[in-house]
Amino acid sequence: MVNVTEEKAIWIGSIAVFLLLTLFPFTATNQGILGVIQQRDVSTTIWMLTDELPLLNGFIILLLLNAVVAILKIETFFKARLLLVLNLLAIVLFIVQFVFITPEIPLGSGSFVIFFAFLFILAKAISRLRVIPGDAFISGSVLGIWVLLIIFILFPLLIILTKSVMVEGTVRPSNFAHTLRDYPSTWRILKNSVFMAFSVGVLATAVGLIFALVIERSRVRFKRYLQGFSLLPIITPPFVIGLAIIFMFGRSGFITNSVLGMRTSAIFGYPGIVLAQSLSFAPIAYLILSGVVRSLDTALEEASYTLGADRWYTFRSVIWPLLRSGIANAFLLSVIESLADFANPILLGGDFDVLATSIYLAIIGRYDEGLAACLAVILLGFTLTTFVIQRHWVGKRSYVTITGKPTRYHPIALPKALDYGLVVFTLIWAALTIVLYGSVFIGGFLKLWGINNTFTLLHYKRFLSDGFESYITTLKLAAISAPLTAVLGLLIAYLVSRFQFFARRSFEFTSMLSFAIPGTVIGIGYVMSFNTPPLVFTGTATILIICFIFRNMPVGIRSGMAALQQIDPSLEEASTTLGASNLRTLHRIVIPLIRPALFSGLVFSFVRAMTAISAVIFLVTARTKLATTVILGRIEAGKLGLATAYCTILILTMIAAIALMHLIVRSMEGAMMQRVHTGELEAASL
Repeated sequence: MVNVTEEKAIWIGSIAVFLLLTLFPFTATNQGILGVIQQRDVSTTIWMLTDELPLLNGFIILLLLNAVVAILKIETFFKARLLLVLNLLAIVLFIVQFVFITPEIPLGSGSFVIFFAFLFILAKAISRLRVIPGDAFISGSVLGIWVLLIIFILFPLLIILTKSVMVEGTVRPSNFAHTLRDYPSTWRILKNSVFMAFSVGVLATAVGLIFALVIERSRVRFKRYLQGFSLLPIITPPFVIGLAIIFMFGRSGFITNSVLGMRTSAIFGYPGIVLAQSLSFAPIAYLILSGVVRSLDTALEEASYTLGADRWYTFRSVIWPLLRSGIANAFLLSVIESLADFANPILLGGDFDVLATSIYLAIIGRYDEGLAACLAVILLGFTLTTFVIQRHWVGKRSYVTITGKPTRYHPIALPKALDYGLVVFTLIWAALTIVLYGSVFIGGFLKLWGINNTFTLLHYKRFLSDGFESYITTLKLAAISAPLTAVLGLLIAYLVSRFQFFARRSFEFTSMLSFAIPGTVIGIGYVMSFNTPPLVFTGTATILIICFIFRNMPVGIRSGMAALQQIDPSLEEASTTLGASNLRTLHRIVIPLIRPALFSGLVFSFVRAMTAISAVIFLVTARTKLATTVILGRIEAGKLGLATAYCTILILTMIAAIALMHLIVRSMEGAMMQRVHTGELEAASL
């Protein structure tokens, strides 16, 4: 039954929204969708637009009817059905007004206030009718997130697909083939992209597997120190490795020119891209495979040895088959990352064109939206196909080694020859990593690498005048987007893990879809979708925050789901049984138990926002310059010293953020263990 609190919430909410429409612009101002914060434009509020927007009177009437129905003393389920009809009608009228009648009018913040007010009341009605299990918070979260996923993930993809088959405002499916046929480099670009992605997938997976075996199974004592070198590329800006390769192996490179006496451009093209991407994405493969290696039950190997098998036979027949799932997973993820990578090909590509850079040049160089959309569709097809294979093919295979019986993990050393061979390889790889990152650090203190190696602080002084503003802007936007990303990811994980509702699998798949969408595709999709009414976001910081949130959200979802799997749902059931709402249960029970995972997702989102380039390159303006776009501009202008100084500052920022995260997570875990220990002592004393 709808209680007094819910009735009061609907009544107060309806009246509050009614009053807010006097303050917020219903259509966008010249300050963007949130322009009311900077400059109130009274002429765009709802009361001044009833002649221009004929259905606005209907919105106002329906809003007041919600307030009236909320206080009526009528049967509970009839009231819920009445609210359902009223708010569904309001949402339909809203879509008809701004999509079909006046699509040329940009929406302002006031229009979003009234839309989500109707959605909130609709969620209350749905929860009362038990269409979605849980209270109004759960139903509202499901509906609200579905709306956001449709607007910021599915809608841009639909626009790209439409642009690829549209000619002069008319949809012609044959235009897709004609556009690609008229572009002479299409086949070469496709072949280059597939060849590059396959090569990087194989090499990155092999390196990740070697590091995982060494760190988890090697007999050498210093193996844990290698872990830092394997993970360093994750926290660095995307240009760092490309710049370092140029410094070491370019025409004026230290190794090629100073050591070998050659001035060669051989590193540019396929070799340089594959080397840079393998260095960049091997950590992802390592993180996947280290968990797989660590989870192996060593009792299986001991049984093999007991039956007379030697170490090589056991490795081939027992360990290797159990690693196949993780290897396939790491390979497919490396392929996705390689296809989506923009930074390394733009630096090292030379005449080796790939899809990500070709899309960028089609927009920036030729401003050919049709060609960019067609290439984006092909790139999206490659990554989505790989993503689907990774989810459904690898995910359905069973490689169970941990059952209900007690298992143990006592590392068994690899065969000695294999062990020492892998250790030598990891040492060489770590040395290469040190040399490359060291060259970037040193390059910031040299006037011009390879030509004038005089020590100078000029690049860091220029950073204070030339790049400090963009650095602060990046910090602000990353700091705003990171908590929103972590909270949204946690909420989606909570809904998917704990509740059964209609289209739950589609909900989960769509929320994870942005992981498989390359950044360049997201960037041009946002430009094409949100540069014209009714949704106008481009040119503002809002679009960058939105891009960061939905680009980095999948990591928060996965970390949240992994943490929730360790919590017994009976704790939440006990809370709701005792009368707590789902929101209170999430806040007081769930979040304290998974706080370390939540905080880890927050810091990861911050790091990814600080180092993003492929998506935001299309979205930045003179007012919203970001650190990575400034670095790219300095590289294109030949100011490599300033670019490396900027990269060094970003690396130090990332290291400081991760160190702070580690300290906070350690303190959280210590406090939690202390509370558990104190509770056990109290229980024992009783």
